Amino acid sequence: MIEAAYQLVKLKGYSETGIRDIVDAANVSIGTFYAYYKDKYDIAFEILKKYGEETYGQLAEGVISFLPNDAKLSEIVYRMLLQLKKSATKNQKLHKEFFLLSLTDKKFGEVVRENEHIRIQIEFQKLITYFKEGKKIKNDPISLILVQRVIDDITTYATFSNLGDKEEKLIAETSIMVANYLYKEK
Repeated sequence: MIEAAYQLVKLKGYSETGIRDIVDAANVSIGTFYAYYKDKYDIAFEILKKYGEETYGQLAEGVISFLPNDAKLSEIVYRMLLQLKKSATKNQKLHKEFFLLSLTDKKFGEVVRENEHIRIQIEFQKLITYFKEGKKIKNDPISLILVQRVIDDITTYATFSNLGDKEEKLIAETSIMVANYLYKEK
């Protein structure tokens, strides 16, 4: 059911996907749905987890595969932003609706932030391990939350704003800003 719901929400959007659509796609009865979930909102948390896994799950590997051995931190952040934007663009309906839901529904927003924080910590640690100057980088929880929020907000902004040729500059400047912030002060 979760996979069927996830694929439907990616295709049609959360608001346009009903429980009947989900059970039909999963080839299960409506009773089976209610045996596991109270309502569509309840399965939304499972969809959110799958989206987080898809978006952040292979982030480090995807970024590292494009990097030279002597990559600068700003290049790593730049590649992260490009990878996240690519995922958000590929799943625009889902990204937009979950972003709006995270702003308007306190419980959903908390789950979104918790999932993002866990995912970015895991992926960020992989990237920092790859980065030869990783020991010089802030990696405390507050710094990672700040970096994650900046990266997520810029990704969302770049995905839904029609910036045209200014998008490249936004991503490049954000990468430099985040990299400069992450270097520990001596």
